[in-house]
Amino acid sequence: MKLSCLRPLAALLLTLGLAACGGKASYEVGGTISGLNNEGLILANGGEPLPIPAGKTSFTFAKRIDYGTQYDITVQQQPAHMTCGISGGSGSAGHYINISAAVTCSQNSYTVGGTISGLTVDGLVLINGSTTTTVAKDATTFTMAGSVAYGDTYGVSVSVQPKGLLCVVQSGTGGGTMGEANVTAVKIACNPG
Repeated sequence: MKLSCLRPLAALLLTLGLAACGGKASYEVGGTISGLNNEGLILANGGEPLPIPAGKTSFTFAKRIDYGTQYDITVQQQPAHMTCGISGGSGSAGHYINISAAVTCSQNSYTVGGTISGLTVDGLVLINGSTTTTVAKDATTFTMAGSVAYGDTYGVSVSVQPKGLLCVVQSGTGGGTMGEANVTAVKIACNPG
């Protein structure tokens, strides 16, 4: 018999054994956390909130639940500059011996882009870190491929010049530290070269 088939059977036997003794099976509601680098995460199960400190890798709600009781773990408040999601966070106690949800958090990330003037031919390639973006002729705006996580630095520069033009990133617009919104202020000017 497969292990996955034994879990519900073991839970049922545990519940029947407790019921025969006049007791009622109860279960902890908890799970694992990955990627939580910032403060502010609050989970909830029903009306019970549970603040989670940065760096924590597991959680358990104080209140246990009885066999057959529904649980529904949700994110009541996202941590600063991050987004967390939950898998396995709802169900009915007793189907498995343990209730173990998985909370996965990742840093919010945003795009980098801006405006271009004078791009009359194809061939312009921009670079940010190791990510390149080709910009078509006559484009007046651009958005770099990929995204940059909150708090990371970005720096747009010209990787390949278009034939016959010299394109430059205007001073003070091409780099910085990613904030909590898409960057749209990078300015590139192309002139005959």
